[in-house]
Amino acid sequence: MTSRPARRVASLLACAAVAVAGATACLAQEQVPPGAALETQARAGRVLEHLQAGETVRVVAFGDSLTAGWGTDGVNVYHRIVADALQYWYHGGTIELIAHGHPGETTGDALRRFDADVVAESPHLLLVQFGGNDMGWGRPVRAFRRDLSALLMRALRDTSALVIACLPPISDPYPANLWSETARAVAAESAIPVADLDRAIREGDADCRGPFPYGSHPGGFTHVIMAREVLCALQDAMGVAPTVACSFVTGPHLRPGPAFEVQADIRGLTGAAIDCDFRLECEGAAIDDAAHIEPGQATRVALPLPIAPQPDAERSWGVPVRLLARGGGGFGGVDVCWLVTAPAIAADSAADGGEPAAPTWHDLGADALTIGRHAWLGPADLSGRFAVVALPDRLRFIVEVTDDSLAVATLDDPSQGDSVELYLDLRPDADQGKPVYMPGVLALQVIPTDPAQGPAPWRSMDPLPDDLLGIAVECAPTATGYAARIDLPLAAITELRGEAWQGLGFDVGVNDADFGGIRTVQMMWTGTGDNYLNPAYLAGLYVGELPAGAVRQTLQ
Repeated sequence: MTSRPARRVASLLACAAVAVAGATACLAQEQVPPGAALETQARAGRVLEHLQAGETVRVVAFGDSLTAGWGTDGVNVYHRIVADALQYWYHGGTIELIAHGHPGETTGDALRRFDADVVAESPHLLLVQFGGNDMGWGRPVRAFRRDLSALLMRALRDTSALVIACLPPISDPYPANLWSETARAVAAESAIPVADLDRAIREGDADCRGPFPYGSHPGGFTHVIMAREVLCALQDAMGVAPTVACSFVTGPHLRPGPAFEVQADIRGLTGAAIDCDFRLECEGAAIDDAAHIEPGQATRVALPLPIAPQPDAERSWGVPVRLLARGGGGFGGVDVCWLVTAPAIAADSAADGGEPAAPTWHDLGADALTIGRHAWLGPADLSGRFAVVALPDRLRFIVEVTDDSLAVATLDDPSQGDSVELYLDLRPDADQGKPVYMPGVLALQVIPTDPAQGPAPWRSMDPLPDDLLGIAVECAPTATGYAARIDLPLAAITELRGEAWQGLGFDVGVNDADFGGIRTVQMMWTGTGDNYLNPAYLAGLYVGELPAGAVRQTLQ
């Protein structure tokens, strides 16, 4: 968590930037009640007393689609993680969570709902999260400032709750944008503790395409970042320093079989030895254990996961795992990751620079359907196979597609016509499998055309770095459909992964649009139809022999 001094300095700098830029030249419509800072301190003290006394603490999360949990599994939502962490740390009492999330609503809408959704619930702790839709619906920033100020003032005047202003992520490439700075200024004027979700996401493992790529909502991975920011704001408001921290040991592993185990570090944060409890949660089951930690040291623990192998071992699948730790009273640690198990394959070797006479083919058939199962008319309608060849200076991906009716797509959106999709995760091991797009994750799309019409049209969904501009693509019709060949320079891989790189994320998909250029069917070899949003479910591609039955497990 960010230190309290660092957070305060950041807040002051943000307010100064607003003043210099003149972004909030208009004055707030609401006036801060006298002694608001002291009142907030008193409210924080009361919540802490309730927690320490083992009493019921009612938490109300009041917000838009983020609070509704859109884009998540409904469990790993920021406010649920906060409530569950508090429940574990202060296990003598009860945390009662009430979430009122209203997708698409603005701060103006929130004011109209405030009495029913907030006042009537009599919260002890109130998380207020609105603002992204004000920008999205094109409201004037002046109206946003007025309504956010009124919303926070009503939270102070009409409730006795400790209020946390959860400033929303904003779809703007620049952190110091008008909307974010306005929200920061309003929150600072209100003397209300701030959980700056926008800044936390940008400073964390953010998706390089922004918090809402292609109009989607942040997933559970980003909600963990948001939850940590809220807990940090609570920590600051209550003046409570955490006594213990916990974190999973992340990264990819090539395993001989599906042995479900994770490792984690439990660390004491005090100057004395500490006895701590910790809990691993997965698939509705929990494993409780304890550890003794020497001052300033970390203890690594291996934790078996209480899950069974999936029946379809040829597909990627994943489960969220949550770790909570407590010790010495007060705040503890929390970490949430996703464990993904995926197939692993080895590229064929071709040292002489040519393709092997009998490459290893991998099929795309009925089990690979991700879209249009009821529209699929059988293998002649859409199916395929692919092979991967490791040449001396490049990786070659060969994709042969069976398609009985070609509908040529456009580069505006190749997925809406017949096309091949190739996904590659070239990031370092520390980032392999993270469920957000970052530089080094490739999503390539190739459109089938006649070579007589010129080079095969293809694109990367996101701009390619300079060292990947040497990708070569060929595509041509066949008697039963079309075939594509994509060459990726090995130099680009070693630049990102090092000379001794061990595996990378990989998947192949095909799209079919038989009726008017609108996709009706999609197949993805092992991942999901959301590969373009979440690269966590890619399989593993290796060079050299693999152990029999090997799978790729990635924890991020």
